[in-house]
Amino acid sequence: MLALLRDFRPRPWPSAIAGIGVLVLLCLGTWQVARLFEKREINGLRASRLATAEAPLPAALPDPASWEFRRVVATGRLRHERELYLPCRSQRGNEGTCVLVPLMRAEGLPVLVNRGWVPPARKDPARRPAAQAEGEVRLAAVLRVSSQRTRFMPDNDPGRNVWFSYDLPAMAAALGVPALAPYYLEAALDPAPAEGAPLGGQTRFQLPDNHLGYAFTWYALAIALAVIFFLSQRDGKRS
Repeated sequence: MLALLRDFRPRPWPSAIAGIGVLVLLCLGTWQVARLFEKREINGLRASRLATAEAPLPAALPDPASWEFRRVVATGRLRHERELYLPCRSQRGNEGTCVLVPLMRAEGLPVLVNRGWVPPARKDPARRPAAQAEGEVRLAAVLRVSSQRTRFMPDNDPGRNVWFSYDLPAMAAALGVPALAPYYLEAALDPAPAEGAPLGGQTRFQLPDNHLGYAFTWYALAIALAVIFFLSQRDGKRS
C-alpha cells in the first residue's frame, strides 16, 4: 500500500475533474437515500390511514388533504347517465377503462366517484345494465385528492370523453354540474358486485420504492471513479 501511495502523482486537471465527478456521484447517492426515507414515510402514512375504520363522509371538508387515503362511506345517487372514462390498468395489469360518475348527495357538493375498472368489452354502459343501480346507494370508498398527473401524460380530451388525469373543474363542466367537491372517491371492492359492474378496489397507495438500489449504484460508481483516477495517476501508468 505504501508503495502504491509513493507512486501516486496526481496532476491538477485530472484531479479536478475526478474530484467533481466523485462529488456529484456521492450527492446523487445521498439524494436517493433521502428519497428512500421520504417515500417510506409517505407509504407508512398512507398505510396507517387505510388501516383506520370507515368514517361517514362529511358534507364539507375544510382540509381534504388530511383525509386522503382514509376509508369513507358516502350516500347519494349515482348519475350513471353521465359517465367519464379514464384509460387505466387493473391491479393485475390488464388494459381497460375506469368509469367515473358523479355522486349526488343530499348535503354538500357532488363528489366524483371512480367506480372501478372495466375491460374494453364492458366500457359501453349498455353492456352492464345490472350495474347501473337506481336510487340512493351507500358507497364504501377511499378518499383521494391528488390529480395523479405526470409530465408524460397526454392532455385530457373532454370532446372525446377521454381523461388521463383528474381535472375536477373541467370534469364538472363535462358532467353538467356547477361544481364538484375538491376531492374524489375510489370505490372499494364490492364483495357481491352486479353482473358486469366495474371492479372496485383499484386504489394504489404504495409509491414505488427503488431508491436503495439507485443509491448503491451511485455510490459504487463514485468508488469506481476514485479507483480509476488513483490508478491512472501513478507513475508509469499514465496514458
